[in-house]
Amino acid sequence: MRLLPFVSFLISFGLSAAELDADALKKPEIKQLNANEYQIGKVKLNKKTREITFGAGVNLVDRPLEYLLVNGKGKVHEALFLSNISPLNLNIAMKLLGFQESKELFEIVDEDYRPTGKFFEVSDEVKKAARLDILVKYEVDGKSKTVFINDLIVHSITKKPMSTGPWLYTGSYLHNGQFKAEVSGDLFAIFPRQPAMVSYPGKDNLNDDIWFTHPTRMPEEGTVVTFIIKPHQP
Repeated sequence: MRLLPFVSFLISFGLSAAELDADALKKPEIKQLNANEYQIGKVKLNKKTREITFGAGVNLVDRPLEYLLVNGKGKVHEALFLSNISPLNLNIAMKLLGFQESKELFEIVDEDYRPTGKFFEVSDEVKKAARLDILVKYEVDGKSKTVFINDLIVHSITKKPMSTGPWLYTGSYLHNGQFKAEVSGDLFAIFPRQPAMVSYPGKDNLNDDIWFTHPTRMPEEGTVVTFIIKPHQP
């Protein structure tokens, strides 16, 4: 297993240090696991399959879900999964694998932070590169099971699972030199939030009291899972 200085790691992916924020360059060296797999902290990425994997645990809540994934600093009482990964490490992995952030869900504000009624315009190319699928892998009775994350979330009115459409890489943002998702601990949001890195762009995503844990499909609380992030396949 080789340790790669971070700048050398970027070059191996065809990227320059300028394509990442300054905080990213302060992170520890990268572990090369084999010809295609690398590890950044507790996040693994495969440059051949363009998949990202990391560990998490089931966090069952009996209230509406606003977040899919947070860490210990995030809004645990509104999240379906908990993880101890660094959002910054995950963001680096996503940029290295060519995911492009899209702000299409968010309203533009003026210099006084008042909403303008206008939304960010995003090209079709960026929209495509921002869309991703999220799966979780876990064991049930000694057998491995992999499911789309949408199947584990249910609509409180229709009683149907969340539609199978993709999630959107929104990228969070820098504020006062700090990566906001790292500060807040909120990684993946169902109700779109700018501090989060990923948000759900589907129907009823702006209703913060409509999505709940699926009562029969969800694994038991505390179950260890592997998150799998990959480019969306229609």
